[in-house]
Amino acid sequence: MKVVVVSDQHLGYVNSDKIAFNQFLDELTKDDEITNLVLLGDVLDMWRRDSSGVFLESKDTINKILSLSEKITVHYVAGNHDFHVLRLQNFVYPFNFEKTLTLRDGKYRYMFLHGWEFDLIQQEPLMEALCRVMSDEAGDFESGVWATLTGSWSDIEFLLTFLFRKERIRKTAETLQTGPEERLRNILGDIEKRACSRAKIIQPNGVLVFGHTHRPFVNTTETVANSGSWVTDAPVHNTYVELSNGRPRLFQFGGHEIRERVEC
Repeated sequence: MKVVVVSDQHLGYVNSDKIAFNQFLDELTKDDEITNLVLLGDVLDMWRRDSSGVFLESKDTINKILSLSEKITVHYVAGNHDFHVLRLQNFVYPFNFEKTLTLRDGKYRYMFLHGWEFDLIQQEPLMEALCRVMSDEAGDFESGVWATLTGSWSDIEFLLTFLFRKERIRKTAETLQTGPEERLRNILGDIEKRACSRAKIIQPNGVLVFGHTHRPFVNTTETVANSGSWVTDAPVHNTYVELSNGRPRLFQFGGHEIRERVEC
């Protein structure tokens, strides 16, 4: 197997490098050795944009991925910014959306998680709610996030939550919408340690790949890799991971292999 892993394109976001990502997809069609492409979440940014509109305006990118799927196996693992895709199961969609993914290549085992699992502020109900703003207008918290969170609650629960928790939920949502380059600055090491700890369950001969933090790396033991991002906010962007024969390698598109190793 030769597996290519990419994450955090955030299509629809103003700083997404969509042009470069489309070029990258075109290049993949020329590589006859690739067997699997893993889209490791936050491919679409449903938190910042209308969740249906962002699919439509990304039609060219989606079509390139669909074209690739005729040649190789394409997997789509949901991130926090496109968590809603997990609700799109059992319909006639061209992708099978997954929460986690494990692939086996002979004696090797590859585990794929977006990485929000290691970021303790992320909560599934709020991640889903933030995907349902359904508007490109700023400040649409009431009709999107709040309505989704409270839609199934009883009147008493709604009243108590309204009185005692609404402002806390609002502040958490606003914090989550801060870019990882700023929000994760002081906890990045903790997130990476949690990822490295999770990787222990698939040893020996296992590799864990995640994204989310927008900081690409491979650890010194080559058991954990972060696929980075395709947003120009990140100091190092347009990166991807290749897996073959149990070894992760990190590359920058149009550049070179990134050989720097991180302890964890």
